[in-house]
Amino acid sequence: MKNFFLIMLTSLSFSIFALEVEIETIEIIGSKDDVKEVAGSASVITEEDLETYEYTDIHKILSNVPGVNFRPEEGYGLRPNISIRGTYADRSGKITLMEDGVLIAPGPYSASSAYYFPTAGRIAGVEVLKGPAAISQGPYTIGGAINLLSTPIADETGGLINQEFGEDGTSRTHIHYSFVGDNGAMFVESHQWETDGFDSIKEYGEDTGFDKDDIVVKLRLNSDADAEVYQELNFKYQDSDELSEQTYVGLADADFRRDAHQRYGLTALDNMDNSHETNQFSYLADFGNLEFTATVYENDFARNWFKVDKIDNQKVYGHGNGINNIIAAANAGEATAIAILNGTNADPVEIKLKNNNRAYTNEGTDLKFQFNGEVHTLTLGYRDTEDSEDRFQVYATTPWSGGKLGALNVGSNPGYSSNNRLTTAEAEAIYLNDEFSMGALTVNVGFRSEDWTIVQERYVDSARSAINTEKGYPKTLSDNDNSLMGFGATYEMNDNTQLFFGFHEGFTPTGGGADPEEADNLEMGVRYSKDNTNMEAVYFDTDYQNMFGECTASGGATGSCEIGDTFNAGEASISGLELVVQTEMTSSSGVNYPLSATYTSTDAEFDNTFDSDFWGSVSAGMEIPDLPDSQLALQAGFETENGLSGSATFYSYGSTCSVASCAAGTEIDSYNVIDASLAKTLNEAMDVYMVVSNITDETDVIARAPKNGARAQMPRSILVGIRYRL
Repeated sequence: MKNFFLIMLTSLSFSIFALEVEIETIEIIGSKDDVKEVAGSASVITEEDLETYEYTDIHKILSNVPGVNFRPEEGYGLRPNISIRGTYADRSGKITLMEDGVLIAPGPYSASSAYYFPTAGRIAGVEVLKGPAAISQGPYTIGGAINLLSTPIADETGGLINQEFGEDGTSRTHIHYSFVGDNGAMFVESHQWETDGFDSIKEYGEDTGFDKDDIVVKLRLNSDADAEVYQELNFKYQDSDELSEQTYVGLADADFRRDAHQRYGLTALDNMDNSHETNQFSYLADFGNLEFTATVYENDFARNWFKVDKIDNQKVYGHGNGINNIIAAANAGEATAIAILNGTNADPVEIKLKNNNRAYTNEGTDLKFQFNGEVHTLTLGYRDTEDSEDRFQVYATTPWSGGKLGALNVGSNPGYSSNNRLTTAEAEAIYLNDEFSMGALTVNVGFRSEDWTIVQERYVDSARSAINTEKGYPKTLSDNDNSLMGFGATYEMNDNTQLFFGFHEGFTPTGGGADPEEADNLEMGVRYSKDNTNMEAVYFDTDYQNMFGECTASGGATGSCEIGDTFNAGEASISGLELVVQTEMTSSSGVNYPLSATYTSTDAEFDNTFDSDFWGSVSAGMEIPDLPDSQLALQAGFETENGLSGSATFYSYGSTCSVASCAAGTEIDSYNVIDASLAKTLNEAMDVYMVVSNITDETDVIARAPKNGARAQMPRSILVGIRYRL
């Protein structure tokens, strides 16, 4: 159906547009040269940068950005866990995620965990905002914001076909075409990505990969470029579907050492099925010194992750029946737990699977006024947001013995429970930023105010005939507001060197019982740029008055908790150093050698002692979990005059633990990965490339979540592709 829709739009468009016009991409920062104009540290990854490796894993893309950490999961980056300057990484729930400046998390307030993330393979650029610049892009303003840039309408009629093939039945087809006229343009894009997966399921022959398809359509109407008041109306439609054979269950340590890429047979039925749709209208009016933009958007996301949740083993040895309890018992040498995981249990046990069936809405209006004067640039923004998360989750059971699953028995629909609920959120935000220059000194002063309400309804029965008022529903989970200030200053020491300093108050809204996060954030740094050399060094410090953790199925909690509950951790301190060096050398024969190094060092610890169902038993001075103490990316490449180019990158990730206590079986040691690429331009329209990931085929433990099991990175893989520009 999608392909038919795409063909029809393409055919229609040929009859409408024939001329050319230049248009702008929806950006917050702009080009790499504009980074030094930002009130604080920021990074831009361009389309040219992305073409070097054609990465489809957002974790790998962001490895070259200082101050950004992550916790990998299934090896493809389908559901990222991203941290900026030490924010808790689980499902990227504590950073502001955007596509083209619009909030993209399924429920930014009601359920911020990003089970949806835009397909990185169709993204044309990435902007990362940290420091005081991030307060304009809330609500998550402690760490910062990530803005993904969709493929823009081209300057002139034309397009691209990128076809890629790789191991494990991997195929990726990316096609886009722009039809551009004087007063209008149209853009169509298709991204189809599939693989059989690199894991195997013990005693089963099923694939462990996925099939994910995206389609994007953009329309633009605009006045003449030389009009007294330039106006532009844009429409964007995006639709994606994913069907993946992914699981939450990792491996016990002994099984990981035996075969890091084998899954337990009890996960053979695990499956993620989701779909996402965006409708977005935006209007621009440029009056010269005054510019006005308005965006109205709606995002809808539905997903059902059917997966192993519990094992009825209480009668066997009395430990908890969560899959995380079974893996912990196996790591402790419990014979019965080991037998259950490997399917050699003498007595059948019941596997309890859950339809994690949820639907999300996220809609809003975003307004911005910007006045550009001789000395002042004044920006005023307003955003009105409504979002929701609807859960209707049904259990199923099956017997497990002899390494095989039995017949599936679907349970009854949920009555009154946490599996039958609707959470809604309403929020308003306003921000004001004034940038003014005084010779070599530029000062930015920003203010943000946020007001939100989160309400939850739970129903008496599966028919949802009534809300359970006897239990206090509808219940207001949060009715709060927050105002914060930010200050940034840059000083041009000379044509090549710039000093900058920033301070801002940050916060994270919550509706799960804990207090909102609040933190004071400071950064100071220096930038140097001359000829082909760029350097930047930044020190940052985050002082939490309160940090909280949110209970999700994807990891983090040390005890039992209800999904969505949040738990205070109190005061915490995070500080670190970010370094970037980029240069390019040219040999006498005309060969260019681009070189770069990106390094982040992070020191993050709790400042108080407490016990928590989420954090566990914590003593002051313990390190915050799932946050590597260092991250390094060293990249070296070459570019010849005859169109041959290559690059190799060495990634090094420091050690951490999956829980604060760093108990046995929760350690994640430091590990390294090397990737390389080679490309050859055949003519003006065509080039071919090859990418080899994890050249040395490392099998280190890179994460112990979800569900406490050990997980390895993708094994060595080779991809070949061809890009043809139309």
